[in-house]
Amino acid sequence: MIIVLIHNTMALTTGYWYARAFGLNRRDRRTISIETGIQNSGLGLVLLFNPKIFPPELNMGGMAFIAAWWGIWHIISGLGLASLWSLLRPEHKLADN
Repeated sequence: MIIVLIHNTMALTTGYWYARAFGLNRRDRRTISIETGIQNSGLGLVLLFNPKIFPPELNMGGMAFIAAWWGIWHIISGLGLASLWSLLRPEHKLADN
């Protein structure tokens, strides 16, 4: 579970800083950060349930648990970060920055 937290933190941070490096405004940086941070859970589920990658006869209980935690955590972290950002600076003031 710690790896999921670290991975998600890195994805959120990387999305934000890459957007900043390309000179995007604050609103767009926040959007890209959240989009980058939550996209990986869908990819994990697609890979996990692809029979060409993981045959059905394998016991996938552990992987399914991690994928489920991954999806739940991304919802929590995305909503939490969006809520924090909305409290720190109202959305209507972000257009010029």
